Amino acid sequence: MEVYEITGFRTGLDRKGVNFLSPADAFETLRNGFIYRQELKSRLGFAQFGNRLTDGTRVMGIFQNVNPNDNIVTTLVASKEFLYKYSDTTNTFVQIPFNSAVALTSLGISSNEDYVSGTTYPTKTNAQRFVFCSRGMSDILFYDGVDVKRFTNTTDNPDYQAPAAGPLTRATYISWFGERLNLFMPTIAAVAYPQAILYSGIRTAAGSGDKFSTPGSGMLSADTFETMRGINVLGDFMVINFQRSTWTLEKTRDAFNPYFIRKIPSVLGTDASFSSVSWSGEVKSIGKTGMITTDGRQSKRFDNNFPFFTQDDVNQVDFDLIYGGFDRANEQFLFAYRSNTSDLTSVTQDKVLVYNYKESTFSINDQRFSVFGESDSGLNLAWDDIDETYNPSWARMDETEEVWNKIGVGEATQKTLAGDNLGFIYEINRDFDDYYVSITGITKATSAVVSVAECALQVGDRVILNNVVGMTEINEKIATILTATTTSLTLDIDSTIFGTWVSGGSVSKLINFEAKMVPFNPYRGQGNKCYISHIEFLLNTNAGSVNVDMYEDEEQSPFKSAKLIPSSLTTKSREWITIEVNQESNFLTIDLQNESAGAQTIITSIRIHCAIGGLTTG
Repeated sequence: MEVYEITGFRTGLDRKGVNFLSPADAFETLRNGFIYRQELKSRLGFAQFGNRLTDGTRVMGIFQNVNPNDNIVTTLVASKEFLYKYSDTTNTFVQIPFNSAVALTSLGISSNEDYVSGTTYPTKTNAQRFVFCSRGMSDILFYDGVDVKRFTNTTDNPDYQAPAAGPLTRATYISWFGERLNLFMPTIAAVAYPQAILYSGIRTAAGSGDKFSTPGSGMLSADTFETMRGINVLGDFMVINFQRSTWTLEKTRDAFNPYFIRKIPSVLGTDASFSSVSWSGEVKSIGKTGMITTDGRQSKRFDNNFPFFTQDDVNQVDFDLIYGGFDRANEQFLFAYRSNTSDLTSVTQDKVLVYNYKESTFSINDQRFSVFGESDSGLNLAWDDIDETYNPSWARMDETEEVWNKIGVGEATQKTLAGDNLGFIYEINRDFDDYYVSITGITKATSAVVSVAECALQVGDRVILNNVVGMTEINEKIATILTATTTSLTLDIDSTIFGTWVSGGSVSKLINFEAKMVPFNPYRGQGNKCYISHIEFLLNTNAGSVNVDMYEDEEQSPFKSAKLIPSSLTTKSREWITIEVNQESNFLTIDLQNESAGAQTIITSIRIHCAIGGLTTG
């Protein structure tokens, strides 16, 4: 009997072709999980961060603005209508008013694809300022710590000077780079320049950094017919993605010609305008024919194990919805996208592709995020201040979804944030729940109606109810949402014979983890079947129950199903659990599944005990 220990899980999701000839640390399916530090894990959930944005529209950007005078970082969020500032003291997003002279009532973004781009860019006196734009906005705006003003209005911004070609009205991207303000894909005198970078003069005490027709300012265009599809700063140069190529914008020593633009070898282009994201010296972005990465010298594909994902899995009509982000905690690139299988009534992304750049692993999460961002902000409360004022779930220790000794702590902790289509902001990798909400009432009905605080739970979500007082029969029940608003959920639970709801309770969305391995047969190359005696799984002891289905020769139904249930008596953090198989087959596929709102599955190793079998049948 031989033992094949599958550990490391190096390749993660692998669809480049099934390798029957030798064991492979790879999965055909990896959903709501990830590979990190040679462990297979179900993903952590997320927690709501702050309140829902008051206008309740789609989140279009999450930013950090730095005040140059005191280095205080402020988290800003843009919706389709307004800009918001996060308050550490109240754990809320406060709507920033428009200056009375601006004559604006909203940002006026109508398309879901017209994301907001923004950058810190201080004034000539080094006063704080955040400048932002969108191809869906009618003007370029800025926030000065008080309200929102027009950047191109000399009343609001006396230092502004328009380009010589005419009025500047909008741009798709904006960046502080090369001591200048840079606007990408600008519209000047009603003419769009999809290959151009408009740059100001050098930021000086004379206000040249706000001028676009002063010496040292100008416009530079890439020598291509393609449209720009993303920008990222990598040290002293910028990577600019186009539809079929990649370019770099590099600094010169000439103050009057500050940049030169250079095309670099590229195997693919970028089609999703806000998919490009940088980390660890590389920029990654998404094209309809594949995913590419560049370090400024060359571009190459990084999806060799997953080559047809963008063609087969992503909704091609809404391809430009893709938004890229980065999760520092797990060293992962994140790409929110709308899948080909999404509900036809959906107007936003419903999946997140996760790529761990250190271990070159892919996975797919069921999450409805529109954008990603980062923040250092957060509550930092004294113990006596922790109550339901900041979070309704903190009213009782047995109801809260959070780790009790970490509540309210984390002002200096780097957070990865995500926004959604309904104006909610979330902190990812926070809890084991996804959407969690407090209950304010439950009806007695054939389809129980649960009244809740504002939340983003939607039709089709599978949820579990807990800590209900009065209608105790509904506790621990798993249900599917039939209809939903932000404050009311109709469930497929008949509560007519239950007790009367008195108080309390919570609803949590279940996380459905699945990892399906590639077919296994180390003897296939010599024309033999594989006899498997038993399989051992090294599982964390607080994982809950993990289902294991085993399939032979790609049959539709498993020939064996079992559960991995850690012992309640062990004091170890991990435990070996054995499943007897005693099966000979051409090849074996193992499918691991877990559905939970309160436990994380971590599998460190899988040992397959096997021997050479009879001759294969084909």
